[in-house]
Amino acid sequence: MGSVEISVCEDMLVCNYRKCRVKLSGYAWVMACSHIFCDQHGNGEFSRSPAVCPACNSALSGKLDIVRTELKPSEEHKAMMLAGFRPETVLDISSHALAFWTYQVNPPQVGMLYFLA
Repeated sequence: MGSVEISVCEDMLVCNYRKCRVKLSGYAWVMACSHIFCDQHGNGEFSRSPAVCPACNSALSGKLDIVRTELKPSEEHKAMMLAGFRPETVLDISSHALAFWTYQVNPPQVGMLYFLA
């Protein structure tokens, strides 16, 4: 059986802000609703309360509904990020991260209408 190579690169993610769509690098704002925004739009949109996702209008009121994250963390950060967690917890976290990537790379058709508007 042949192996499947998955190429994951930082520039696959683009800002989900309707008029932006810039390739993301450095820092980005990740939403619980699986949308992601560039640092510029994240700083502007999520500094006011109550926060609402500009892509899907979801209310973002939970403590971890909006997270500013570094897209290319250092090797030291990656080495310690999941240290101490049980294997099933690491796999659960990985599953959520892969679901996020799948959603971003293959957005639902309804979401595409937003980006094309």
